Amino acid sequence: PFWLKALKVVCSGPSAVAPPRALLGADGRLAGGRQVCVVWLCMSTFIDRLVFPAPTPTYSRETFKKHLCWIPWNEAVSPDRMDDERFAEGIPCMWLPAPRAAGVILFCHGNAEDLGMCFPFVKHMRDQFKMNVLAVEYPGYGLLHGISVCEAALKEAALTAFRFILDDLKVAYEQIILFGRSVGSGPTVYLASRFPVGGLILVAAFASVREAAKSLVGGIIANVLDERFPNISLIGNVSCPTLFIHGEKDSLVPPSHSVALFKNCRARKLLITPPGMEHNTNLFTDAQFLAVPAINFFGLPGYQQECPPQMPARFFEDGRQQFLLRKSSRRRSTAGRDAGCGGATESNPWFFLCGCPTSRAKQRESNVMEPRRGATQCELESDSTGEAGVEAGLAHEITGDPSSAARDVAATTARMRGEEKSKGLDSPRIGTPWKDVLDFGEEEINHKLTLT
Repeated sequence: PFWLKALKVVCSGPSAVAPPRALLGADGRLAGGRQVCVVWLCMSTFIDRLVFPAPTPTYSRETFKKHLCWIPWNEAVSPDRMDDERFAEGIPCMWLPAPRAAGVILFCHGNAEDLGMCFPFVKHMRDQFKMNVLAVEYPGYGLLHGISVCEAALKEAALTAFRFILDDLKVAYEQIILFGRSVGSGPTVYLASRFPVGGLILVAAFASVREAAKSLVGGIIANVLDERFPNISLIGNVSCPTLFIHGEKDSLVPPSHSVALFKNCRARKLLITPPGMEHNTNLFTDAQFLAVPAINFFGLPGYQQECPPQMPARFFEDGRQQFLLRKSSRRRSTAGRDAGCGGATESNPWFFLCGCPTSRAKQRESNVMEPRRGATQCELESDSTGEAGVEAGLAHEITGDPSSAARDVAATTARMRGEEKSKGLDSPRIGTPWKDVLDFGEEEINHKLTLT
């Protein structure tokens, strides 16, 4: 049968699924019933190719130079792709700005087209709705090579583009409208169920891939398939206004799918079923298909502002160059953090508040302590240890040394006595800078005695 021949091609072709190590025996061959697992993996890849039939790329880097931009992978969404040079270029997208438009329509195209084929449609949509449009490409489609197409890859690309609109273009959630057509309804319903966006437009949407396959291959084979894009389960979590459009003559995805989604949607909603519309009908051939319902339902064109979202010029350039710049910047910042454990800590004034005692001791030795005048809390004694105690007490208060005051007094007294003996001085107070402090202390003591 045809499906068996196609399965053999998938399992033995250049892009065949490699069996996991857990399925291999000691001799490196598939052991026993593990062959069934490999066949199942090959079958899953084969189904992905049926669900996502990527056409031959219809555009190149030079085709839409004014609109083709490259969005970098998001570190929070795709951490494994950030430092991988194979994905350095990023995700190809089409950016069509509208004058003074505050909102952005994130467009996810169908499964049998790429950005080159849907460019006339998104351009007409930009002109009709007076809103900015960002159309995202799918992995395995168009110029986005090196990534196998599957449900997770489509969600990853759509989420990356959505985060780009929020983080880089600085557009609010309520100013974003998600537009999904056919298979594009999967990632758009996924995003709308997780984020409070401004609106959702679904054209020829399906309840799930398994439900859509029942009308094509029958219920027995469809039940064997793994579920992909369970829109019917997620539509209840959508809280934004939702517009459903599905042609009554659609033979690929019956309009009953949109009817089921419409019934399970709990937000403000509208269902349009044009009688003469098919699955791949151009929505702008009749204004009643999309233009009139969308303008009336969402109140388009919506808000306008003097400073609309602007796509930075660097995203229209080669994404690989931006990847190398980000990588070198990340390397320098990492080296700076490693070097910061050395000399950078001593130049940081906050380091001495929480640094080690050794660093505090170095700072204490480098500081020149000035005598504090008017320190009335210090009790003066007649012997030389009193002045030493004042000096040690001031040093302890200024530097915050963790050593006790008694040790500081003893060490300072011994050092001063040694210096006095070497100089031949009879009294440690002659010529010392503490004379004023002593006189002030005597005057204060006499005053206290007179009061008593």
